Amino acid sequence: MLPSREDCLALLEKHGLPEHIVRHSLAVEKVAVFLAKKLQEAGEQIDIDLVSRAAILHDIDKMKSLEIGSGHGTISKRILEEEGFPQLGLIAFKHNLPIVLEPSPFQAWEEKIVYYADKRVNHDRIVSLDERFKYLLERYGREEKIIEKISSCKPKVEELEREIFNKLGIDSSLSELK
Repeated sequence: MLPSREDCLALLEKHGLPEHIVRHSLAVEKVAVFLAKKLQEAGEQIDIDLVSRAAILHDIDKMKSLEIGSGHGTISKRILEEEGFPQLGLIAFKHNLPIVLEPSPFQAWEEKIVYYADKRVNHDRIVSLDERFKYLLERYGREEKIIEKISSCKPKVEELEREIFNKLGIDSSLSELK
């Protein structure tokens, strides 16, 4: 069973997420639910409530992982498992940028959609992949190794974007949401 949206927001508060991260999570949810509904209309099997709740909770560990300097996603998975929501934990774990470099990183549309939606939201604004990756490079690209990793992810995320939007038969601007 999934938590309600209200329960998800209460979990974010319980785990000390500041308002700006809550706003980011809600913007990710907006994009993810939009895409999930469109995919469902296109005939795909997708659990919209699962997408919604996973999008809201994908950064539940943000403060803890920033505090210790690592573990983002892994800590979310653990938190959500402890809260009784292992399926949400798995999707939260799979939202980290480098997961796209793994062989077959996603087994379900719900994982793909939450991952992708997070890459289309910078803070609480819906942006293009180009803008999001530019921000990621400016924010985190202090070492050549990190620059290379972020840069190597971009073609894979663009491939995911093409997969999603080719299935939908619409352009990727998300202009309806802006």
